[in-house]
This record gives sequence, structure tokens and C-alpha cells, in this order.
Amino acid sequence: MKVCLYDMFGTDTLRDRETALLVTKSISDAPSGQAVQIDFSHIIFASRSFCHELLTFLRNRNDVQIENANKEVQLMMIAAVRKPENVLEYPMKKMVVC
Repeated sequence: MKVCLYDMFGTDTLRDRETALLVTKSISDAPSGQAVQIDFSHIIFASRSFCHELLTFLRNRNDVQIENANKEVQLMMIAAVRKPENVLEYPMKKMVVC
């Protein structure tokens, strides 16, 4: 089974978790044991939240393959699953409301 994201959504931009949930639903509906290819052809941007939601779903799935993701989408996928190296902490300041 092949899931062509551009054909599915009619856009080259994937922005939110809800969009990723639609992809995961279509993958879940595939017959058990059937290999699935997610085709990122013509997708120029995928948000961090989209990538995180999709990759979280795919974490334990070895029957799904991602194809044709451009460099920017690949880097966003890496960023979506990588833990931050530096955590900045800011002291809370008293807020004055005028």
C-alpha cells in the first residue's frame, strides 16, 4: 500500500498533528502484515508537530517505509524526535498588569 501525502491532502505543506492523525488512520486501516510506503513526493514542508505525531505512531512499526522526503523534511523529522541538548530555565518574574 502506498500513501501519497500530496494526493491525500492536495497541499505541499503538512502543518499539524491532526493531519498526521489522518495519515496514521489510513495506515492503521491497511491489512495486517501489508507493507506501507508513505510518499512525501512534492511535500516541501512538514511541521515539527506533524513529524512528531507521525513518528511516534511509527515507532514500533517495521512495516512502514518513508519515501521521497526532501532534506528539509528529513531534518525536521530528526528534530522532532531529538531531545533538546540544552534546556534553558528562566526565573519567573512578577507580572504587572496595567
